[in-house]
Amino acid sequence: MKNADEARESGDSRGVGREQTARYVLDIIPESAGPRRATARGSVIYSVRSPGSQTFLAKEHSVGIVLAPMRKLRASLGSDRVTEYDAPIGCLVVNPAGVDSSLAWSATRENAVVSISPEALSELAAHEFDVGDVELEPPAFGTVDLRALNIAQMITAELTGKAPPNELYLDSLLTVFGVHLLRAYTSRNRQPVLPRGGLSAVGARRVREYLNENFVRKIMVAELASVAGVSPNHFIVRFARTFGMPPHRYLINLRLDLAEKLLADGELAIAEVAYLVGFSDQSHLAATMKKYRGRTPTKAGYTSVKN
Repeated sequence: MKNADEARESGDSRGVGREQTARYVLDIIPESAGPRRATARGSVIYSVRSPGSQTFLAKEHSVGIVLAPMRKLRASLGSDRVTEYDAPIGCLVVNPAGVDSSLAWSATRENAVVSISPEALSELAAHEFDVGDVELEPPAFGTVDLRALNIAQMITAELTGKAPPNELYLDSLLTVFGVHLLRAYTSRNRQPVLPRGGLSAVGARRVREYLNENFVRKIMVAELASVAGVSPNHFIVRFARTFGMPPHRYLINLRLDLAEKLLADGELAIAEVAYLVGFSDQSHLAATMKKYRGRTPTKAGYTSVKN
């Protein structure tokens, strides 16, 4: 049976007592995973981890934000029910303090982890709602939060920059992130999570799920508008206000995410990948990848099929 030290190194706390698993996120994630910094309100980590799993009960509220797309994550939160889902960039998991969670992943995982102490979140809630007693309501697995992604990317840039991380700056980002959590994931203020004039929560969820299932084929605006339940004349503006980009760009990102995964696997030729993810040919894929990702399949090292 693993002891507490071994569990800390592997990120797996199975077989360790409850009092030992209730650790801070800085202790749960191995130092080898990436740079981190503790601040007055909590801690932030940029993490890159090999395939593995972890089960823990954290003392602090913690949020993991996906920085590179992942497929077939297996997770549970607050129960024994395990959910398998694909996690695009910007997908997040909100893990309230004191709630058991587990996660298993079969490929290298890149994400940012933000943890905030219950005391710090209560202090922010007192300023935001004039009451300190709030309860986080985690969204469904697979939820994409572009505002959280933006903050996570700024945190990551600070942690991985050439200069030593500025603790005051990181604590400020933690404060902004905490206020976003309160506004987006508590019952006291659910509505502001959606930009004014955007899609409804139900409409946004339906469109996101529809795109995730159909992005490799041509999709018409009228088709998506029907899924969202809004007029085609207003759909593009509402979509952009909700997701932070127009439908075409969102679709391109989904296709490029899958293309990069297939190219990295090395099992298919570039032309085959282009066809499978919805591009007309290899040149179309290369030009689109160059425009939006700053590189081409060949320059990224995807030159041949594995032997």
